[in-house]
Amino acid sequence: MAEKLVQTKKSYYVDDGQKRGPLTMFRLRHHPHGKHLFGQCVDRRLALWNLEAETVKVKKGEYVVGSLVCPHAAGWIRGFDVHPAGDSIVTGGSDRQLRLWKWEGDRPSEEPSAASAAHAGWIEAVAFSPDGTRLATVGADKQLKLWDAGKLSLVAAAPAHIGYPRDLAWTPDGSRIVTGGEDGQLLVWNPEGLQPVAAITFGQVNDQQGQNPPLSGVYRLTISRDGRWLAAAGAKQTALFELATGQGVALVKEAGVDVAFHPQHDLLAVGEGQLHVWRYDADKFSPQPLSGEKEKDGKPKPLSLPSLSGREIANLKRGDYGQGIRFLADDRRMAVAKADGIVELWELTG
Repeated sequence: MAEKLVQTKKSYYVDDGQKRGPLTMFRLRHHPHGKHLFGQCVDRRLALWNLEAETVKVKKGEYVVGSLVCPHAAGWIRGFDVHPAGDSIVTGGSDRQLRLWKWEGDRPSEEPSAASAAHAGWIEAVAFSPDGTRLATVGADKQLKLWDAGKLSLVAAAPAHIGYPRDLAWTPDGSRIVTGGEDGQLLVWNPEGLQPVAAITFGQVNDQQGQNPPLSGVYRLTISRDGRWLAAAGAKQTALFELATGQGVALVKEAGVDVAFHPQHDLLAVGEGQLHVWRYDADKFSPQPLSGEKEKDGKPKPLSLPSLSGREIANLKRGDYGQGIRFLADDRRMAVAKADGIVELWELTG
């Protein structure tokens, strides 16, 4: 039987009780204990669902209804992560606050166990190191910062992008951090001393910075389970690079904004309104040096790379501004956030 993705019967929804538009999702994270899913949405709190809960009828239809947790005083939560051991959640918001929440039973604590005024501007992305001891953050102050994950005490800080930073990720072995920003650059860092060791040009830079949806440079990035491949997504494309060399590998045109590698298989999900899921063929990748050429205005020329090798197994329509993808730890399911604030689960069959 051909491999494909099939939508499960349950969908997930959250409502703050206010008469306003849907709580559009931006990031999803799966709790490592298996049955809880978090969503970063247009709110000062995170959405939380028990994936095994029963559906109920609401005005929009029949859904598993989530709760809103981990409150900040104002603004939106803009970045968050779940500790690899599942014992805490960290959130960073437009209130410039970094907050740590203990996992208690089946939900986060009511009050943060630690907090810090972390950046002189919005906190845009946060990520625990693979061993859970450290935490990396980037903010609108264009700084990359490294923290003690248990105390939220600052370990190191460094100026990063000249444009607004949007995302970051650790390599699976914890030896590198990669950041991406609206300046079209991917920066590779040694967390020991927080030193930059390489820069990779993604491009796609224009004057529409600070926009939502993003229109310039790198918006999301992800690293493959073996740490070899780096994928970066902007408004109009997703590009793959060999992380160790910075060489270009492949390009997916007209599919950007959102990107995620599967943690156990050679699967890559890319795209916004149209979400494409590929089983890529790494054996056919042939990394090549980037040209480094620039346009007359000094902006980098568009990447010239081959199309992604492999087979597309799904093309899911989720509407403009749909963001948030997460392959779940059970190996077979993928959570997909839609523009209307609803999260769907899709199961890999075949």
